[in-house]
Amino acid sequence: MKIAHLILAHKNPAQLQRLLDNLQHPDAAFFIHLDKKIDAAPFAHLFQRPDTFPVHRRTKIYWAGFGTIQGILNGFAEIPAEYDYINVISGQDFPLQPADYIHRYIAERKGKEFITCQTIDGTSEWGDVSPRVRRYHLINWRIPGKHRLENLLNRILPPRKFPMDHELVGRNNWFTLSYPAVQYLLTFLRQHPELIRYYKYCWGADEFIFSTILYNSGFKPHIVENLLYCSWETGHGHAKTLKTADFDALIASGKLFARKFDMDTDPKIFDMLEDRTKKKR
Repeated sequence: MKIAHLILAHKNPAQLQRLLDNLQHPDAAFFIHLDKKIDAAPFAHLFQRPDTFPVHRRTKIYWAGFGTIQGILNGFAEIPAEYDYINVISGQDFPLQPADYIHRYIAERKGKEFITCQTIDGTSEWGDVSPRVRRYHLINWRIPGKHRLENLLNRILPPRKFPMDHELVGRNNWFTLSYPAVQYLLTFLRQHPELIRYYKYCWGADEFIFSTILYNSGFKPHIVENLLYCSWETGHGHAKTLKTADFDALIASGKLFARKFDMDTDPKIFDMLEDRTKKKR
C-alpha cells in the first residue's frame, strides 16, 4: 500500500521533521506544501530526504480562506499515479499509530474513502453551518472595510444558491482518499469552474468542497469516517491544541492521526505518543 502524505505546513520545521520521522515507511512519500507567505529556507534540509518533495506551486494560505483548497489542489496535481492513497494532513498533525500499522489498516480497507460527510443543516453534531455557504463571505479579500461590505451584500442580496443539485456535506478538511477519487476531484473541478467561483465566497470552504463532490458521486457508497482525531471544544472554529492531558482521549479515539499539536506549547505529548507507537511496533 503506497501512501503519499500531502502535508500543508506553515511553521516549525523541527516539528514537521518529527512528523516525517514518525510516518517514515518504505511505501510512503511526503509532498509538502509550504505557505507562500513564509520563508522556505528553514525547511530546505527536509527536502534532502529521498522520500520528501516540495509542492512547487505554492499559494498563500489564510485561515478559512480558499488558499487551503488551492494548496491541496496544487499538491494533488504534483503527486504521481504510483500511489494508492493520498493522505492530506497539516504540519501540526501527528500519528497515533506506527507507520506499519497505518499502511496495513488502509490496505485492509482498500477502496474506502476516508472523509467525513456530515450534513450542514443542523441535524448532525456539526450544527447549522449553512450560513457559511448561503451567505456572502469576503474572507479572501485583503481590503479595508471588507466586513462592512460583506454585511451590506448580505442585507441587499438574496441567500446564495449553490450552482449544482448537490447535497452539501462536510466537516474536517483532513482526509485520506484513493488516487482514483483524487483524480475524480481534479477532473470534476476542471469541468465545473462555477464551483470554484462559488466556494471562493464561502467561509471555510475547504471543509465542504471535497466531501460534497464525492458524496454526490459514485464514490458515495465507499465513504467512511476520516482517520483523524480533532477536538472542537474550544469553539470559534479553531481546533483545540492537544496536550499531555489529552493523551487518554487520543488513544481512546481509535484514530490513526490527530491534530493539532504545537511543540512550543507542549513538547511532552510528542514523547508520550512516540513511546506508545514504539511499544506497538
